[in-house]
Amino acid sequence: MAPYFTTITSKADYTSLILPATGKVILVAFWAGDSTSETLMSALKNLMPRKDFAQNGIAEAYCFDVYALPELATELDVTFVPTLMWFTDAVMDAMVWHQGVMVRGESVEKGVGRVVERIKGSNEVGLEEDSDDDW
Repeated sequence: MAPYFTTITSKADYTSLILPATGKVILVAFWAGDSTSETLMSALKNLMPRKDFAQNGIAEAYCFDVYALPELATELDVTFVPTLMWFTDAVMDAMVWHQGVMVRGESVEKGVGRVVERIKGSNEVGLEEDSDDDW
């Protein structure tokens, strides 16, 4: 079985793997050896197993070490590490998870769960919001 994450080791990897990708792509910015990074990655694996990728339109899950690629972290505006982000057809979704957006008292797993639910239902996002018919 393939490993869960494909590691990005250069900015060129990001440019060649994520930017031309069609469909959904998950990306995690992490610190090597950091317990919160490990918790985030573990929660993601549990909440969105690789076997569920196809049914949720996910092409791949990538990760990169912010220490090794600080210029990529800057380009992606990573201000908190770890950060869970995702893209649809190379466009980053506004819904990310990091400790800066953590709801008071929320566990890492619960925060990752919010993003996973958005990824799973991204095609339906906004359908239940107010419509012009409500006016």
